[in-house]
Amino acid sequence: MLSWLRRAILYRVYRKIIKENFVTDKKEGSKKLKSIGVILDHRLGIEKEHFKEIGGHFKIPKKNVTVLTFFQSPKQINESNYNSSCTSRNVSSLGVLNGVVPDFCNGGYDVLINFFDQDDLYLKYISAKTDKKLSIGFKSVDHTLNDLIIEVDAKNIDVFVSECIKYLEIFFNYKK
Repeated sequence: MLSWLRRAILYRVYRKIIKENFVTDKKEGSKKLKSIGVILDHRLGIEKEHFKEIGGHFKIPKKNVTVLTFFQSPKQINESNYNSSCTSRNVSSLGVLNGVVPDFCNGGYDVLINFFDQDDLYLKYISAKTDKKLSIGFKSVDHTLNDLIIEVDAKNIDVFVSECIKYLEIFFNYKK
C-alpha cells in the first residue's frame, strides 16, 4: 500500500515536471557535441563502454561521457559501480533527489540517452529532471520525454549505437 501511494505521489510530481519542460524552449546550444549523459537500466545487461564508443566517435573525452546505472535493489550495486549507480531509494516520494543523482541531473549535457525500454517511473523522473539540450530514447517509453525516438530492440546495442551516431552527426553538423 505504501509503495503504491509513494508511486502515485511521484507520478503527479513527474507529470508536473514534464509539463514545465514541454512549455519551456530548449536551450540554444553550440553546434559541437561536448558532453553525453546516459541513464542506463541495469536489467538490460548492457555495458557502459558502448556509450563511451559514441563519445569516442565525436572525440569527446571519456570524463565528459557520464553513465548513471539504475538498479532495482541496492544489493545489486557492486563497489566499483557505487559512484555511478542509483536505485528507487535515490528519489523520494515528493521527487527529492539524493545520492549521486542530483550531480548527474545538474550535469548540463548536450545529449541525454535514456537507455531504458520499460515504463519505469523512477527512470522517467530522473530523465525529466536532468539538464539536457537533446534527449534520445526508445519508443516504448513516454514520448514526451525524448526529442528523438529510436525504434530498435534495446538488447541490440550495436544498431542503437550506429543509429545514435548517424543522427547526432546530423544534429551537430559533424564532419569526419
